[in-house]
Amino acid sequence: MGAGVPIAVYPAMLGGTIAGHFLGVGFDVVALDAHSMWAPLACSVLLEALIGARYGAARVGHPLTPSQRGRLSVYYSLALVAVSVPLAGWLAASKASRDASVVGPTPHEIAVWLGLGALGLVAYTAARYGLMALFSSPPRRPA
Repeated sequence: MGAGVPIAVYPAMLGGTIAGHFLGVGFDVVALDAHSMWAPLACSVLLEALIGARYGAARVGHPLTPSQRGRLSVYYSLALVAVSVPLAGWLAASKASRDASVVGPTPHEIAVWLGLGALGLVAYTAARYGLMALFSSPPRRPA
């Protein structure tokens, strides 16, 4: 099993997440004239993967191995969840406290949302891993 990825790669990827969101929102509004989550999400995962693969390789001195890319992608996703879930819960609770007419979700709705969230997290993590593999390939030299 390969060595770990230096901790400095994670905040660099967070910078890619934030920059990707800004680029995606700008692209979504200017080019698509829309307000969806898909362009920011796509730009975000693209920049996370690019930075993770390239900066990670620079820090370890060689392209990341498949196991390093996998651990990096999984740990980064878990860190995002650890930050995002409490924030989302706090926002939902503050909205519910302002609007007394808000009825909370049923247990079935909660289960469905958790399942969809888990599937989305797995897909996002796998997409980042695949993109990191693509960006880890050394540039091809013309023959």
